[in-house]
Amino acid sequence: ANTGSYDLYIFNTKGENADAMDAAAKAFGKEKNVTVKVFSLGSGTNSDDTLRTEMNFKNKPGIFSCMNAQALVEWVEGGFAMDLSKATNADFKKLVSEIPESFHLTDGKANYGIPYNVEGYGYIVDKDMLADLFGSDQVDSFLTAFKTATYDEFAKTVTTLQAYIKSGTAGTVADKKTGKAANLEGVFSVAGSEKWTYGDHFVNIAIDAVFPSSKAASEATLEQLQAGKGAFKAYAKALDLKTSNATTARGPDLINATINGYDPSVATFANGKAVFIKQGNWAYENIKKANPKIVDQLTFLPVKMPFTQSDIKAEGLTVEHMLESIPVFVPNYYVINDKVSDKEKELAQEFLVWLNTSEAGQKFVIKDMAFIPYNADPAKTSAGYSLGDSIISYMAAGKTLTNAYAGAPTGWATDTFGQHMMENYLNKAKWPSTAYEDIANYLISSWAEMANLS
Repeated sequence: ANTGSYDLYIFNTKGENADAMDAAAKAFGKEKNVTVKVFSLGSGTNSDDTLRTEMNFKNKPGIFSCMNAQALVEWVEGGFAMDLSKATNADFKKLVSEIPESFHLTDGKANYGIPYNVEGYGYIVDKDMLADLFGSDQVDSFLTAFKTATYDEFAKTVTTLQAYIKSGTAGTVADKKTGKAANLEGVFSVAGSEKWTYGDHFVNIAIDAVFPSSKAASEATLEQLQAGKGAFKAYAKALDLKTSNATTARGPDLINATINGYDPSVATFANGKAVFIKQGNWAYENIKKANPKIVDQLTFLPVKMPFTQSDIKAEGLTVEHMLESIPVFVPNYYVINDKVSDKEKELAQEFLVWLNTSEAGQKFVIKDMAFIPYNADPAKTSAGYSLGDSIISYMAAGKTLTNAYAGAPTGWATDTFGQHMMENYLNKAKWPSTAYEDIANYLISSWAEMANLS
């Protein structure tokens, strides 16, 4: 990746936007009469080792990607991450000053990152499927009722739908399975072989109940984790409900990558075999590939967990807010490399200003990358596609949660906790009566052990 002459070198870790990033870099280069080199890794590839190697070369990246405060530590300690208060470009200083504090990439002392975008996730649903289930005149009222429903009301809807799918009869649902409803195989499409779907994003809802931010989670004490036990049991109960009502019965098949990996689970949903899939707007292109006919009718609904107010430890947070909100957060940041020349640092600042404020740059971000700009004005911005606009509507209503799970010890969520859930629960049809208690205890003990809390 280190050949040829260039003025600015960008190391991009989001494989999904590789082509768009190349095109954006070329457009910027043409406009400024400079040469920009981009290196993008394939989607889902772990980039850490490749980036470490690049950092040892003479020709280091001027801009590189960093996921969160955990990943930042190494780059701050190594002297690679530029403290953004050291910015030299006036337009860039303004850009930095306008980043909402909740979107900062910080070590507690300084901000080091410009957000790539914001992402959000929840239960994705196809409105046409709802029309076939409940009648086309009932779709809006179903969506409104779902958004404010309690966990118990949600659970009842799930079991009613599953009974209808399996036997074809139910009171509140259309009498006969017509249209899309005739293909249903379960309420949820579950990516059981993808530990991040329940080890990162599903458990995040419960972690959000305990910690107001990923930074707060990264500073968790053992007492705080233990105080979260009620929220963690709520996670276990909600996961039990979801995996008991999936298109594939819970057991070895549910964790089989051929049937329930990322792409197969998305296809199961896209082809109308499940009512819901818990995914983010990043799955939009995958859904479109599997079935372009449904992509304009998609919307997000909140992930429900059976929290009581006493389970919630994050200050000022209510059960109601959690039931009605979806997580919206920054998944990745651009960081300027402090070890490149001043000339390249200046160009890096110019590029990030151009990408995030100019009409040409924003077109690449919104249209070609299908990103939701972190600085989008919800009143004026359209993402141009259903799931993006759904996220913007939650932002506009102030109904958002965060990504506190990103503050857990590095590797804990997927490799430790997710692995444990896969090996002991997702692959077993029956759970012991102590399962919720056991899961909550394991969550606390494994986190505490990896964070060296005693």
